[in-house]
Amino acid sequence: MELKYKSGNTPLIKIERLCKRLGLVNLFIKDESKNPFGTFKDRRSEYIIKSGINEHINKFVIITSGNAGYSLAKFAEGTNIKIINFVDRKIKKSIKNELKGVSYKVIEIDLSKKIWTPEEMMAIARENDTEVVWDAIDGIYDYQKGYIKIIEEIKNKKPNFIIVPVGSGEAFCGLYEGIKKFKLKTELIGVGVKAKWHSFADKLYTPWTPYESKMRAIQKEGHKIIRLNETEVKQMWKEFKNVIDCEPSAAVVFSVFSKIKFKKEGKIILINSGKGLF
Repeated sequence: MELKYKSGNTPLIKIERLCKRLGLVNLFIKDESKNPFGTFKDRRSEYIIKSGINEHINKFVIITSGNAGYSLAKFAEGTNIKIINFVDRKIKKSIKNELKGVSYKVIEIDLSKKIWTPEEMMAIARENDTEVVWDAIDGIYDYQKGYIKIIEEIKNKKPNFIIVPVGSGEAFCGLYEGIKKFKLKTELIGVGVKAKWHSFADKLYTPWTPYESKMRAIQKEGHKIIRLNETEVKQMWKEFKNVIDCEPSAAVVFSVFSKIKFKKEGKIILINSGKGLF
């Protein structure tokens, strides 16, 4: 079945003024903001919906602050899959209304009191005993594989380094799998935040992630994750927000140039994760 929307094939661009500013000659940006709904999460949405069609899933549940849930619901258009978006009670009314316009149902919960489990949400979403309900939450059904195509699209560049924002770690792990699949000698560097409950880079903080042990294993192989404090996060946003269309959670990748010394001729690809619609 053909989906209404397709992700991927985003541009790989070279910004000469940025190269000159940083003293690098092979610096590129993989601009994921050019996906249908402005974020590299569109790749996971497409992967999830295709998996759901193959497995005859009736519903997906997801906790969202807006972009991931909207993207998933849009990719489900034209299929028989229903998307249940769980949102925090404090979410902006405008975002909630946008989600209601594309979702089967939007359910408000209090995210400040507890960490909700997939089982709890699936139980709430299930309307009868015959429904097959899956969760679209990180780490459960290998959704990180949706990011492998980023590596497929850039593998011919044979980059020495790939720099990506790290929140839950899903994309970091997916890119790692791509590097292994295509047998690249590429070092993967993730950039996240130290904050667990709130950050100016609001897509990156997470109190818990199912990818924690996998990220530790990847780092043992020589890849890196850098964690920024809030002062550093805001400084990156201030310095680089006009270089490319992005948000604070994407701008953090630029911090690597103050943390790591790169060779002038090294091939470096920054992942602009995009900023979605909200």
